Amino acid sequence: MYYASNTKRVNRRRAGDLSGPIYTILMIVFVIVAAIMLYNYFQSRTSILTTQPQLSIMNVQLAGDVYVITVENIGTTTVTINQVSIYAPNSQTPIVQQSLNDVLNPGQSITIVGTANTQFITGSKYVVVVQGVSQGGNTVASESVAIAQ
Repeated sequence: MYYASNTKRVNRRRAGDLSGPIYTILMIVFVIVAAIMLYNYFQSRTSILTTQPQLSIMNVQLAGDVYVITVENIGTTTVTINQVSIYAPNSQTPIVQQSLNDVLNPGQSITIVGTANTQFITGSKYVVVVQGVSQGGNTVASESVAIAQ
């Protein structure tokens, strides 16, 4: 038997030799897809949070039969204030219920002045509720407790 010493070796790769580069490419693709999904998730959450309507009652003064309420739109969307209610201590029926149609843009405030049918009792606590509707049709409300002077 004669074996030739100048025979060429066939360079064959095993299947396992390609798994390293393929694995690396798959991991890069996976990381990119995961990053895009996280970015989209946080973008959608941010847009939801930044379009929330929110009212804040900044100041309430009750004296005699006069009330003065300052309300501010601290949200990021326009709100139309449509009602102010004032409840006496331990009462479910408002002693004041005023209908409004005042539009507040984000950052704006309004002072509402009115008179009640009865006198506020000095030193008593009253619940003040301001309600409105946002541009998107959501109901918005803010509540505060005030002591009559």
